[in-house]
Amino acid sequence: MKFRYQLVLPALMLAFFMAMSVFDASATGNRKERRMVTQGNELFKGGHYLEAAEKYQQALKLEPSSKEALFNLGLTYIRRAQAAQSDSLRAQLSKAGAEAMQNVAQAVDEKPNLAASALFNLGNIAFHSEDYAGAVQMYKQSLRIRPEDENTRRNLRIAQKKLKDNQDDKNNDQDKQDQDKQDQDQNKDKQDQDQQQNQDQQQQQNQEQQQPKEQEINPQAAEQILQAMENKENQTRARVNKSNNGENAAGRAKNNRRW
Repeated sequence: MKFRYQLVLPALMLAFFMAMSVFDASATGNRKERRMVTQGNELFKGGHYLEAAEKYQQALKLEPSSKEALFNLGLTYIRRAQAAQSDSLRAQLSKAGAEAMQNVAQAVDEKPNLAASALFNLGNIAFHSEDYAGAVQMYKQSLRIRPEDENTRRNLRIAQKKLKDNQDDKNNDQDKQDQDKQDQDQNKDKQDQDQQQNQDQQQQQNQEQQQPKEQEINPQAAEQILQAMENKENQTRARVNKSNNGENAAGRAKNNRRW
């Protein structure tokens, strides 16, 4: 398919067959106008596009309604645009060429073959500008006038394919953007969850720090408390023993007195 692109659409080169060839002057024009067109065509075929344009302009002065002279003049603008070194000059010449072709394309009733060629050239200009939708439209209009033209039909198929490829690329880009946005949303949700979890953990730690803790007993103090308790128990035991011993002694003395 790439080979066919190069063959049929070589940046508006001479491979466009009729549409990129100059037209002879109409037999209805005056003799001087026809002579100017003929001289312009010879210069055009020799690659002298600027000089050819001057001849076509002279022909238009002699016969302003000459669609052939206007068509050929438009071709000189297109060829000069191809060789232009600056973008501004290229755009200016391309615009002038397109305007000439648009004017000729309106003469479909008077000059159908010329109008079809003008529309074909407009399709080529649009294609070269990567306006594939515009190219498709121009080729279709040309085929309505000249449906047997295989060059136009082939260019139409290529422009339609390029248009579809661009639409597929745009859809793929949109799908990628949607996927990237979904990934970003998921990452944001995870970040929000992690942040909330960290906040909950921090809040729990703060609550634990604020709660009163059981007072821990120093080991030495605990030993002193236990020793004091043991001493107290010993004292209590001693008093009980002493009291019991006293009662026993009193009982023995009473018994002795009865005897």
